[in-house]
Amino acid sequence: MAVQTRPVSVSAGRYASAPALQGCLSTIAAWIIRSSERRALRDLAQDRRRLSDIGLSREQALREATKPFWRR
Repeated sequence: MAVQTRPVSVSAGRYASAPALQGCLSTIAAWIIRSSERRALRDLAQDRRRLSDIGLSREQALREATKPFWRR
């Protein structure tokens, strides 16, 4: 299926292509998911038994949970 690229109007009369907008939206969606997962991991870090079930130490979980959402 071919992707149609229609210009999307932005400020100052400039145009952005639809794929560029889609890329931005995909990035924001990934950030939201990553932030939610890190918040859940931070909560999980309080239960060592559950952490051992997924093969992580408390330190590993907290290290990952404290990363900013934009960092992989």
